[in-house]
Amino acid sequence: MLQSARKIQCRLQASRLFTRPTLVHLHERHWTTLSRKPDSVIVHALNDASFPYVWLRDSCIQSVHPSTRQKLHLTSDIPVDIAPEDHEQAIRVTCEGLEVEWKDGRTSVYEKSWLERYATPGGVDKFHMDTELREDAWTRSSVSSLPNLFVSYSDINTSEGLVKGITQLSKYGLLFVRGVPNRETSNEKCELRVLGERFGELRRTFYGLLWDVINVKESKNMAYTDLALALHMDLL
Repeated sequence: MLQSARKIQCRLQASRLFTRPTLVHLHERHWTTLSRKPDSVIVHALNDASFPYVWLRDSCIQSVHPSTRQKLHLTSDIPVDIAPEDHEQAIRVTCEGLEVEWKDGRTSVYEKSWLERYATPGGVDKFHMDTELREDAWTRSSVSSLPNLFVSYSDINTSEGLVKGITQLSKYGLLFVRGVPNRETSNEKCELRVLGERFGELRRTFYGLLWDVINVKESKNMAYTDLALALHMDLL
């Protein structure tokens, strides 16, 4: 009798062990739920962010060249009424993100981190580092305390120093470079031109690409007089 009871108990334990994974599988949970709309899908876990179908299809990572990472289609190739297939599982949540079967035959996979990035304008700004280069108003006292207001010419000739200089100039519009050599004075070789080209391409104006600022009699511009030329902005 005791031996039979032990056999029954062992069978019950084995039964429980084999049925538990099945129960877990039946009640599998994902990281979010969706609401499917006629022209977009709403991802509830991302503050109910709405992702238009046209934009999702155009952003399909499976539709880019593997090495260049450039799109293999034109945005105008995407039908404005593009949508997932009609069946219930055409747009579904996976552990990795979102999978969509489109009516044009393409299947797209969007990672959760990618969806999080584009769920809010702030996420996009952070990804593109727009917050690092956003223009910042300043006063005389606040700009004087900036650590990168003054940089040396030798620092600008390093990658790290150039990034600091570009960031300073982009955010505040003001940067002083100290120690610029003046041995070369020709337009082709002067250090001022070399310095300018470190920051970007020089653009030709009606003055020319480069020109000398000198004192001109009956000048039409304050720059061509012997008066002090303070901080200013040209061609406003």
